[in-house]
Amino acid sequence: MRIVMTGATAGFGLYAAERLVEAGATLTIGARNPAALPPTLQGRVSALPLDLDALANVRQFAAALGEGPIDVLVLNAGLQLAKPARSADGFERTFAVNHLAHYLLLRLLAPRLTTGARVIFTGSGTHDPAEKTPVTPPVHADAMRLARPETDPTAEKGVRQACFRAYSTSKLCNIMTAREAAKRLSGIDVLGFDPGYVPHTGLGRDNGQVIAALVSYILPLLMKRDRSSTIPRSGQFLADLALSPRYAGARGDYWSVRGPALIRIEPSTLARDDAACTRLWDDSARLVGL
Repeated sequence: MRIVMTGATAGFGLYAAERLVEAGATLTIGARNPAALPPTLQGRVSALPLDLDALANVRQFAAALGEGPIDVLVLNAGLQLAKPARSADGFERTFAVNHLAHYLLLRLLAPRLTTGARVIFTGSGTHDPAEKTPVTPPVHADAMRLARPETDPTAEKGVRQACFRAYSTSKLCNIMTAREAAKRLSGIDVLGFDPGYVPHTGLGRDNGQVIAALVSYILPLLMKRDRSSTIPRSGQFLADLALSPRYAGARGDYWSVRGPALIRIEPSTLARDDAACTRLWDDSARLVGL
């Protein structure tokens, strides 16, 4: 089984990658620095350069993978910023990295996915206002306004709130893209994954070590008890989503960590808006040049 994965060098993504290799998968990962892999992956995976901050790098990574068939595509990488920033292509950086880069990678690799292949998008419960997380929730999934927040009259004015909303909205876009991909890619299983809140993953590394550490210890206290998870638990669930026959036939299903279990639930109301999902897909295509 050939698996291609982003976000495999730290946190629960690294734990999942280790489990996939142990299960006998041939794993190719995208990494900003392939020469500096975690020791547990060195010599066990194929690593190619991938910086999701630039769409040109995504295209180069897809080309470097060659023409061989792909059985599983795990789109797990993500970031959460401490201050607004732009990607190499001039888009709001969180949206560009978490959504646009993964959307483009899926579109480029779709022709190489085998019949019965599986695609997994890592989302987040922060995408759903009903979850009442401490993270500012999304208000829309308009790709054009998300790419250029200065054109968005609903954009948050505060720096922290704007960064939180950029993150939660990018995760909403991941889940909506999974649902739309399930409609457009025949013969392919597509799933959305909410890992719960997992401290110490490096997701908030842009905040600095002190703030990141405080968030890792304090934020779980503000979450619902069953919404916090651990690196091994969420990592194992991600590996299971990639390998287990239990998830065969998924059509955009959304699986969420709830305490010790992984359960299928409905995503947010906006995520289930079919027309909005279609618009997001089509507008994202324009933004990435497809």
